[in-house]
Order: sequence, then structure tokens, then C-alpha cells
Amino acid sequence: MSSNRISYQRTVRAASVFFCFAILIGIAAFSVPWLVTILFFAFCWAVAAVAGLVVFGGVIGLSRDAMELRGQPYYAQRPRECTAGALVHLRRKLLGLLPGSPARLRLWPGEWVQVRPFTEIAATLDHEGRLDGLPFMPEMISHCGKRFRVFRRVEKIHHYYGPTAPHLRRLQDAVLLDELRCDGTGHGGCQAGCQVIWKEAWLVPSSGAAADSPAPEAADADASRLNAYAKVRSADGEERYACQMTELPTATARLSWRDPRHYWRELRSGNVRPGPFIVAVSLALFNTVQRKLRGAEAPYREPTDRKTSPKEVLDLQPGEIVRVKTRRQIEETLNHVSKNRGLWFDREMHRFCGGEFRVASVVRTIVDEASGKALTMGSACIVLAGVSATGEYLGLCPQNELIFWHEIWLERVTSRF
Repeated sequence: MSSNRISYQRTVRAASVFFCFAILIGIAAFSVPWLVTILFFAFCWAVAAVAGLVVFGGVIGLSRDAMELRGQPYYAQRPRECTAGALVHLRRKLLGLLPGSPARLRLWPGEWVQVRPFTEIAATLDHEGRLDGLPFMPEMISHCGKRFRVFRRVEKIHHYYGPTAPHLRRLQDAVLLDELRCDGTGHGGCQAGCQVIWKEAWLVPSSGAAADSPAPEAADADASRLNAYAKVRSADGEERYACQMTELPTATARLSWRDPRHYWRELRSGNVRPGPFIVAVSLALFNTVQRKLRGAEAPYREPTDRKTSPKEVLDLQPGEIVRVKTRRQIEETLNHVSKNRGLWFDREMHRFCGGEFRVASVVRTIVDEASGKALTMGSACIVLAGVSATGEYLGLCPQNELIFWHEIWLERVTSRF
């Protein structure tokens, strides 16, 4: 049996003992005075709940590890966010009766909204084309006046570059809409496909039965001004780009991983259903215990001392069908820091191993979020249709980022779609 599975099982057994012991002590507490009983009973059940979640996280880790060894994908077929049912529509009507700032709509996933005309949005922007530090980008102008569904609220983001990274950062009054992604036309043709973030002040609630209302087009001067804001001249004279991803640190405030409220906000806002929520919390607690015990975390990758990584060229094109290789095959392509030619094989990618997907796009140019520089990749990265980050291992972050794959991690298959 592999070392990581032995570590997982050891933690599951230990947490099971804590769970049973806490339950028994809590029951025995009924023999002492009532106030002590209540406090001690609550404490024991809290310990039992945490231990039970650790056990559940360990069982999930063992199950997923077994599927990875078999080359069986385990990505979710259902969306993680809640749907907008009758209670959400009633909530919207009640909120409409209350006085409050139009900048805080408290939108719920699945609700319909309409993007305000650009003339109204421009009135909310500062001298750099931003609201609360978040840029309104030139790529967003074409969506003004149109109706979309709220995909998720953005209560926080995962900041992964800079001297203090990685950490969580708090963002307020912002949402994602459908699959609206930046096309990069105002940022040097960037192909990263980041999902655009919308401040609630730029939106108005809309009926699902309503039609798009034509909005006045932005004047050329307005569009030119936004394009000018998107380009920054650095001290060394080099042209750099400013977009929502590069400027998120200025639009957010730092959060602590240990603060449980960021998990609660994801559940309360409808960003995640109870099932995926419990799975994510259980895995987070299990991995926390594993780190304390210096054990293997879930998901697991076999370490290597390899300093270099191989390359394979398939010349994949959009529309082709590929199969993601097994974890074992991909491990053989990684160096000692789990990268292949600079690209991470991330924990989010394990769940797709063994699955078949259509190539959505081939990425060669991106804007580096840390520096704002336009970078041309040495070898193309592949984006697969329907494959994006779940945020499960990052506090359920809602950003829905695309995942980049090297061709060496994929294999071409005969079309079955």
C-alpha cells in the first residue's frame, strides 16, 4: 500500500476514535449539574462534529485516490451553486420594498439582471475608470443594456502572487454573470479568458421574461478613455496592462484562512450547495490535520527529484477530442516542484484525469497578473470545454478560472461527441 494511503487511513482511524470518545463523554455528561452538562455537552458535540468531518474528508481522499489510480475522473456533473427558486424571487420582491443603496443588490445565483447603459456606469467610475478600485474594462462595454443570469457572487478571491501570497482577499458587492469572459481585445489580445467581475452598482434586477432593451452606445471618446486606462507606462518606459486581475489587490482587503466566516458567506450567498460545501470543509479540515502530522495531503502526487521536464507536441486544434492522461502518467512529466516547463499541475486538475473533453481554445498570449506584461508562451496551452477550477481546495473561491493544460498531459482520441 502506498505511503499516502497509509497516512490517510491513520488519520481517519484517529479521528474516528476522537469522534466516538466525544459522543460517549457528551452522553455521560447528563449525570452532572445542568449548566455544566449543557456546556460540556456542547463542547463534546463540537469536538465530535469536527472529528466526524475529518473522518469524512479522509474517506473522500481515499476514495478519490483510488479513482485516480484507476484513471477514473470524478469531476462534478451538477453545478456547485444553488438555483434561484420561488424563495429567491420572493426575497427579491421583499428587498425591492426596502430602502437601500442601489450599489448593494444582494444578488443571488440564478437571478436575472440587466447591465446598465454605459452612460450610467461611467457616472460611478473614478478618474481611472474604476469603482472601489475595480476597473470597468473596455471589453465590458458591448454587454451594456443586455440581460444575463447571475452565475455566482464574488465574496472573495484567491491572491497567489507577490511576497505575501498566497492568501484570500475580501471583495464586496460584486458578481459573475453567466459565462461572460474577457476576450482580451483591450489588453493586447490576452487569451486567458478570465471571467469578468461586475459590481452591483453596474446592474439592475430584471424579470426573466423581459427582453433586452437597447442601450445608448458608448461614445468613441468613452471607449478611448477606457482603452487608455487599460495601458500603463512603467518607470522603465515599458508598456504594461491594467485589468481586473492585475488590479484586484487594490479592490480587495486581506482575509485570514482561519476565519470561518469566508466559508459561511459562500453558503449563505448561494454560491455553493450544502453537499459540495460539506465536502470542501471536510477536505480542508482533513488536510489541516495532515499538515500538523506531517502526513500526505489530498489529493496526492508522488514526489520526484527531477530537475527538468519533457515536452510533447500534438498540435491540437479547437474542436478536437482529447483524453486527460492518468495521474501516474502526468507525474512522470513533472519536475521536483510539480511543474512541467513552468506550468503547475494543480490540485484542481486531478479530478479530470481520465476524462474526455473537447478542445475549446489554444492559448499563446496572456497578461501576467503580477507584472501586467503581455507574455507569449513558449509552447501553447490548451483550454478544455467545460473544465474550470472549482475552488474546492481554496476556500470555495468563486472565480471559475480556466485551467491550462500542456499537450503532454493529453492524448488525442476519436471523436465521440
